[in-house]
Amino acid sequence: MRKHPILTMEEATELRIMRQEAGIAIPKIAEYMCTYPSRISDLERGKKGVAPDFLERLKKRYQLIIKYKNT
Repeated sequence: MRKHPILTMEEATELRIMRQEAGIAIPKIAEYMCTYPSRISDLERGKKGVAPDFLERLKKRYQLIIKYKNT
């Protein structure tokens, strides 16, 4: 049994689009989130499960970057 659910392809695509809108590379967001680039890549491809709190923090980080970028 998986510890955390795998994202649907729609959710994974949403993450990738958010990161691209933020204009941030996978290695940089991984550094900000204190994780490995492969983890971010796996999430965006729907290959690995993710803890709900990590996913929420990642989305909030993207939203803040996008908001700051557009001001």
